Amino acid sequence: MRAIRKELGDPDRGEFAKELGVSKNTLASYERGETEPTATVMAAYREKFGISLLWIALEQGGMFDDLSKAPAPNTTVDPWAMGRAYSVAERVCKEIGRPVTSIQLAEEAATIYSELLGRIADVRDRPMVEAALSVLAKEAKERMIGSKPGNGKSSASSW
Repeated sequence: MRAIRKELGDPDRGEFAKELGVSKNTLASYERGETEPTATVMAAYREKFGISLLWIALEQGGMFDDLSKAPAPNTTVDPWAMGRAYSVAERVCKEIGRPVTSIQLAEEAATIYSELLGRIADVRDRPMVEAALSVLAKEAKERMIGSKPGNGKSSASSW
């Protein structure tokens, strides 16, 4: 429960508790794991902040069901998603046995990240990012194999 308040910008516990309709001490006991929130409180988390009930109850899936209520990322590029795109680019290069420079790897990661942004609504939705990256990895592999020097195919990248 504490993770939710942190994700929402770490508002004052007392003010946050008022929004949920509970006391500051009750919220503190939820956040310490001493007590479980009532169904009414869980509904308030969902209605006011877009929090997934599945995430509250079992910590499964993403924290937010309603991403429009989630805080906006504080950077232009989501570091976690960009890191995942880089890992995909690195893995694909190893799979096809292509030696690459750090610049080429960064360029491919940026290409994958850009394609990711075009396919999903929100890069904070980690399960969706992982699913999309699985598809993008296959496409990157095909793109890299298709642009090997000497095969007559051109590519926008420096492969």
